[in-house]
Amino acid sequence: MTDAPADKQENMATTSHETSESEQIRKKLSIAAERKEAGNTAFKEGDYKTAMRCYHEIFLYISGLDKSKAGAPTPEGTRLLTDEEKTTIKALEMSHHLNLAAIYLKLEKFSKCEAACSSVLKLEGEASNIKALFRRGKARSELGDLDGASEDLTKAGELDSADKNIQREQQILARRLKQHEAKEKKRYAGMFDQ
Repeated sequence: MTDAPADKQENMATTSHETSESEQIRKKLSIAAERKEAGNTAFKEGDYKTAMRCYHEIFLYISGLDKSKAGAPTPEGTRLLTDEEKTTIKALEMSHHLNLAAIYLKLEKFSKCEAACSSVLKLEGEASNIKALFRRGKARSELGDLDGASEDLTKAGELDSADKNIQREQQILARRLKQHEAKEKKRYAGMFDQ
């Protein structure tokens, strides 16, 4: 051991430990970002299975980094996350859910899409996330939840009135609502004519 006083040795060990924790956090965030890019590439190529795996891996790398408690658990305690790390974790978490939602729409797994979008909308400051509202609205429409779809697509349209995809989906929903109303009218016609 060195001739340094015990308190100085302890401070050196603490600094070394904090540095290794910081390196581990940076490494996890870097790998998660790489998995996101790999998933995006696979998605663009139509390889949804690989993309889904990559997006799930994002979650695996960030799940131990709890931004809500502002720390990363370690055997020696908790190292507080920096604001930049918290922002990166939130962005990766959003990407995880939104990108999975896009895959679920492509694969017509509408319930899973709805759940993934709802997870994004529950994140702090994301109640008005246009992509999540649009994708959830589209999924709800496909599931027959026309009221929920209308609510989501209306809010998305208010947030971005120029988005052609939102406008197109609102038109599709309007046709579905008309068809539903016509069926209901026909179904209940004559029911109260006694």
